[in-house]
This record gives sequence, C-alpha cells and structure tokens, in this order.
Amino acid sequence: MTYRERRLRKAERLRGWADARETDADRAFSTAREIGDGIPLGQPILVGHHSESRHRRAIDRIDANMRRGIESERKAERMRDRAANIEQAAAHAIYSDDEDACERLQEKIAGLEAARKRITDYNASCRRAGRVDPATTHGDLSILDDKQRDDLLSTMKACPYFVRQFGQFPSYATANLGGTINTAKKRLAQLERTR
Repeated sequence: MTYRERRLRKAERLRGWADARETDADRAFSTAREIGDGIPLGQPILVGHHSESRHRRAIDRIDANMRRGIESERKAERMRDRAANIEQAAAHAIYSDDEDACERLQEKIAGLEAARKRITDYNASCRRAGRVDPATTHGDLSILDDKQRDDLLSTMKACPYFVRQFGQFPSYATANLGGTINTAKKRLAQLERTR
C-alpha cells in the first residue's frame, strides 16, 4: 500500500468517525427534546413541591444532552476538516513511492524555475525604468503570471517597505524560490538513486 493510499484511507476513516459523531449528536438532541416535551413550556420550578427534584434533574439532563450534542457536532466538523485537508494535500503532494514521482518533481522544478525567471525578468524591467517610488509599479507587469502580479500588488499596498528600490519584487521572493528549487532537486536526485 502506498503512502498516498494510506493517507486517503485515513481521510475515509475520519469521515466515518464524523458520521458516527453526527449520529451521536442527533441522538443527544432528540433525547433533550423528548425530556423537554415532558415539561410544559414556561413551567417554573415549583420550589417545595414534590416535583421539584424531578424537574431539576430533567433540566440537568436536557443541559447535559445539549452539551453532548454540541460537542459531538464540533468534533464531527473537526474530523471532516481534517479529512478534507488530507485529501487536498494528497491531491497536490508528490510522495516518494508514487510511480511518477520523478516526472512530477521534474515538472515542479521546471515550473518553479520559470516562475523565478519571470520574477528576475520583471525586476530587470523595473531597473530599466529607473524610477525611485517603491509604492508604485514601474516594470512590465505582463511578464508576471496572475498569482505573481497579485502578490506583488498586495505587497506594494500592504507592506511597501518590502518592495525594492525600483518597484522590484522583495528579495525574499527569489531567495525562497531558489531554496524550494534546491530542495526539490535534492529530493529528485535521491529518488533517482533509489530507483
């Protein structure tokens, strides 16, 4: 069984547990409703009456069942979120025991290098423009893809002090991409050695 299959099986188990928790929540809420139906709406506790202790126990049981139901619903929601996160990660991850891991890593490296090249080309166009106001863009934005353009414009808006002298990308953008590329290359070399 591959790692991807184990992760997807775990997500499946989490969804099963979430279904069981929701069943428990429904059962607890219905029990609370049944107990509440035995008490007339707006009926106060008759202090000193022979029904006082029974009424207080009923209120405590309603409260306990409602709390149990709410906690079960919250737990089910957390389990469903975890299952969704596992499935989303499995859809994008490249696991070492995948049959096409080397090819997918090569594609990833090529995509990252292309992204780094777009950023360096944009930075060069900014330097050629030669303006000094970092709060506006002066380079050729058509070089960048949509995500990079949005990242740059949001950085200029929220944190203009990160933008370099001529409106270039922050230096960490290419440094982070370089680190990710190196990590992917090392992993690819390791996978090629083991296969």
